[in-house]
Amino acid sequence: MYQHYPTRKEIFTSSTCGDYQLFIAWPDEPAPEQGWPVIYLLDGEVHFPVAETLMRTLARPRCCMTPGVVVAIGYLEGTLRERDYRPAVAQRVPEPNPRGGYYPSGLAGQSEAFLAFIQHELKPYIRQAFSVDPRREALFGHSYGGLFTLNTLFTCRHAFQHYYASSPSVWWNEGYINEIATDFLQAEVTEELSAAPVLFLSVGEWEQSLERWELALPEVQREALRQHRRQRRMVDGVRELSWRLQAADRDKLDVSLFIHAGQSHQSVPLLSLQQAFMHHFQR
Repeated sequence: MYQHYPTRKEIFTSSTCGDYQLFIAWPDEPAPEQGWPVIYLLDGEVHFPVAETLMRTLARPRCCMTPGVVVAIGYLEGTLRERDYRPAVAQRVPEPNPRGGYYPSGLAGQSEAFLAFIQHELKPYIRQAFSVDPRREALFGHSYGGLFTLNTLFTCRHAFQHYYASSPSVWWNEGYINEIATDFLQAEVTEELSAAPVLFLSVGEWEQSLERWELALPEVQREALRQHRRQRRMVDGVRELSWRLQAADRDKLDVSLFIHAGQSHQSVPLLSLQQAFMHHFQR
């Protein structure tokens, strides 16, 4: 028997960031006294169908998850994820294209404004519409969304209790996020939290090399893929960042690393999302 989870799709207009498409799912039953746990998902149009299925199948009696609220943030048409998920930097460093030249730099980042939208516009709206527990809030992002998740943790650690960064773009702008991590690790903790934030870092085994099926591609294409993945160092970059963070005081941050065997950059968020849900909504 599946749990009944009503869903709705609506347009939310931010006073500073423009229009977003929200996808929301919530339990069709009375909330506990403390309210429901809630998770906010980036790239909502991609991840919400999976999230909804997870809640319907695993947040049932005798299953591993407790019911909760899912808020997925997407776009009406096209995408502004480069603008919303990447930090503002003084200088954007172009990334070499193995086929020659450089990849387009894309939109300038404004992640500080996007975080302000979530904190000061979206969260109050969700708290008014649903009975949620502000002490059990989580953020999930993949790729550039994972970069945003890490940057939020390092610059505003009290924003969420659980952070799930799937294949974060640690390579971006010559490893910019590692500089922010250094500032985070060296900074004194000033705010008192009931518990240290939890960070799940995840990456796919094949994000830094070719997958087996790709060996059948033409040689020129294979070599371009090899060089592209080697220069991004997704697996090494995420692993090395996790080691640095794990060496910090556990009162400051609780970090776990997951390298998912046999997964690529495209396939790994399905596993990372399930892992995030089973942790955040655990009974």
